[in-house]
Amino acid sequence: MKLPSLVTASQLTFPLTFQTASHTTSSTASLLSAQYGTTLNVDVTFANQTFKLLVDTGSSDTYVVRNGFICINQTTNLEIPQADCQHVSAGYNESDTYRLIRNKTFGIQYGNGIASGVMAYEDITLAGITVPGQAVGIVDHSNPMGDGINSGVLGLAYPSLTSAHPGDHTDNTTFWFNRECYSPLFNTMYEQGLVSEPYFSIALAHTPRNLSTPTFGGYLTLGDLPPVAYDPKFASVPVEILENIPPGFTSGKRTRSYWAFTVSAVTFGSTTKVDLTTSTTSITTNSMEFQVFTDTGNDYSYLPAVVADPINALFDPPAIYNETLGVSVVNCNAQPPMFGVQIGDQTFYHDGQDLIYQTGDGYCVSSLVASERVAFEGIMLNILGVPFLKNVVSVYDFGRNELRFAQRSD
Repeated sequence: MKLPSLVTASQLTFPLTFQTASHTTSSTASLLSAQYGTTLNVDVTFANQTFKLLVDTGSSDTYVVRNGFICINQTTNLEIPQADCQHVSAGYNESDTYRLIRNKTFGIQYGNGIASGVMAYEDITLAGITVPGQAVGIVDHSNPMGDGINSGVLGLAYPSLTSAHPGDHTDNTTFWFNRECYSPLFNTMYEQGLVSEPYFSIALAHTPRNLSTPTFGGYLTLGDLPPVAYDPKFASVPVEILENIPPGFTSGKRTRSYWAFTVSAVTFGSTTKVDLTTSTTSITTNSMEFQVFTDTGNDYSYLPAVVADPINALFDPPAIYNETLGVSVVNCNAQPPMFGVQIGDQTFYHDGQDLIYQTGDGYCVSSLVASERVAFEGIMLNILGVPFLKNVVSVYDFGRNELRFAQRSD
């Protein structure tokens, strides 16, 4: 067996702000959606092994499960059948370009589970662009978090959320803390002059609600805009420091982490069609400011109860909250309400079909959930997930620390 070359802990250093470089090109990758169009995956190559990874703007690490990884029950921490994790059966094998990073642990916690393993350098290719020696996580243990076709996660948020930890072992109750930040994959691409602009963009596809098999899920474009039709007028908002995140989650610093911004108003009504030239008494606009972040890795949108509950009541017939499930159950053929969020100087409306989530378990639920009901350790976070993002072109600009949105016109 070939022994991996080793890298010392002191070598896990990357610039965390963009540097001047000669930039070359942009590139687009097609996405594959699964679980009734609620998860979005992209091909990422580790050396000469290609895996589908979940595209996640709500986290920052790129990781893949190792061949032979152990699946762990989230409640009992006991080993369960590997198939329960719903990753593909063949995981990553160490290549000739794999280099273990000594005295570093990989450990990440999401809302739906944890994954842990080692930090390593590996040659990573995304959308035809290769980064030699990118810092990544190689996962040995994971809770069930797959979708049947992916083998890990492609994280696209800020470096402050990366999940390297000091030492050869980190208790899995502390993965939110003691982060030793490094440059994520896209940031490294720009720093090395491999993409033309310091932003990426996403356009998600609308998929039939009852389609259970994987299908085309949209585009991820690096350094440019995706090849879809959209309104040429973009709304721009600055990326904000998320007020609800304790400083300990970002290594004691108040800094940008998630793609967070402020929604200034919401509009909703009892009709699914929006006619911008006609005003009707069934439409309500509430001017209310709250912070949210966009998250392609989340199949729901989590909003304040004062927003989510009235909208769920406007389904025809109404969506009914189920305490056991933690979501509002709705008739799969219900008429959805109109719903829009004001970002900058524009209001972005949802296609009604995106407000109903086909679970695959014989019932449907509203894709809008009250944030208060899913608070983590008392921390309430508002999230605009896949239901919102299917209706816009979204641009994530590290160079300007700015988000831009355009309404889809296709």
